[in-house]
Amino acid sequence: MGADQVLSMEVVLPDGRFVSASEDSNPDLFWALRGGGGGTFGVVTSLVIRAYPKQPVTTLTYSFGTNGNISSDTFWAGMDAVWATFPEHADAGQYRYWSIGCSDATTCGFSMAPHWANNMNKAQLQQLNDPLFASLAALGITVDDAVYTEYDGLLNAFNLTFPAPTEVVGTWAFHTGSRLFPRSNWEDPAALAVQSAAIRDAAIAAGFVLGYNLKAASNPTANQDNAVNPAWRETLAHIMVGASWGPEASPADIAAASEVLTQRLGSWRDASPGAGAYMNEADINEPNFQQSFYGSNYARLYALKQQYDPHGILYAPTAVGSEDWYITGQIDYYPTQNGRLCRVPE
Repeated sequence: MGADQVLSMEVVLPDGRFVSASEDSNPDLFWALRGGGGGTFGVVTSLVIRAYPKQPVTTLTYSFGTNGNISSDTFWAGMDAVWATFPEHADAGQYRYWSIGCSDATTCGFSMAPHWANNMNKAQLQQLNDPLFASLAALGITVDDAVYTEYDGLLNAFNLTFPAPTEVVGTWAFHTGSRLFPRSNWEDPAALAVQSAAIRDAAIAAGFVLGYNLKAASNPTANQDNAVNPAWRETLAHIMVGASWGPEASPADIAAASEVLTQRLGSWRDASPGAGAYMNEADINEPNFQQSFYGSNYARLYALKQQYDPHGILYAPTAVGSEDWYITGQIDYYPTQNGRLCRVPE
């Protein structure tokens, strides 16, 4: 987690004071700024972050999908084989960025773009993936387009794997919702089956889901006592699904599409009770955002918000303390910032 790597910050507080925040100076503020929606506690002007030695990176891309030889049921059995590797690969320090696209209920494709392996060479990454490719082959799924690429370090790997412009998760015609799926689901076959079915249904209904297989590292040298949503510490998959509308869409059209997204995410919440969502790529209409985005940290964060910003000078939708405010003229499921920002009456 990026928040774990921050060693100190310099911050302008809402009352105008310029302070330092670290383990030794303003430690409560330091805790909140790292994961609690930092920009609503103060304006961070500089920070010191932990650095690590340069390491080589190897990436792998591949895909498979339904065709004349691979039925829909076989495809989803292949996805079950992919899901099964999530604990092992995350525990090996891997990061995997993937997507599923479905044009209809029987025509779907999977793309790994990429499997990212820090401090591994091609031979090591091939060895890690051989069991998965063997499982797919046993189902009759042949991966013909596997491409391994070695890099000398993270910067070159990033620039050549994710060329500008980088992706976006919200535009004038599209926005996303997401869910963090916990390791405990992989430890319970029934829970994993429910999760897999929920992802499958969303991919078919929405046409596309985007996901990551990853976990927060347990680094004894990093300061992990921070406001990061505790759900992240238990996560093996962060998965997104979206809502879209056309260029002539009215506010009512956008609200309708957004409501469908919120309802569609209900099955994901049901499949991961008590987990959460990544607030930067989440549904702005997420029910009980306090729990989903901040988890058990919310009560402490709210108290610190009242301490450092009692007048609510720094506001953002779904940020800590935003429930104390409302914007006039809102339409359900169509939140905008057009209107007066007013205090909720006590």
